Amino acid sequence: MYRFCVINNKADHKPFVVCFGLFAFCFCAFLTTLFTQVSTLLLSLLIGLRCWRWYKQHHPVQGTLIVDCPHCHFVNLEKEIIGKIGCKSRAYQHSVWLNIVGLGRTHWLIINANGCDEQSFTRLKRAVLANTTDGVVSK
Repeated sequence: MYRFCVINNKADHKPFVVCFGLFAFCFCAFLTTLFTQVSTLLLSLLIGLRCWRWYKQHHPVQGTLIVDCPHCHFVNLEKEIIGKIGCKSRAYQHSVWLNIVGLGRTHWLIINANGCDEQSFTRLKRAVLANTTDGVVSK
């Protein structure tokens, strides 16, 4: 069982700007009319803002995370999430995307490496990797 505090877990906006900026630029470069270029830019902006809101909603700034494989419990002032770590969870180099399967629905929780100490982040990545490989083997 691991328990650690998530502090200053800020979301990084740079990947979103680069991704949707390149998407809009590539489409605008190959479109011929001004109307389609402007509509593509506006559509890309709206989709980018929607993705950013989803990302911020599932990216808590602070809280306490308790991991008892395969169970997970996250608590902060805004929400409390209890459930099992789902097989859709992913561990990347600088972030962990937890898919927590609760009783009624699933929740996403995104923890960055700068949001906790190095040892806790490594333990969280190990728990996610152990749980996702168990799900693949049992199928």
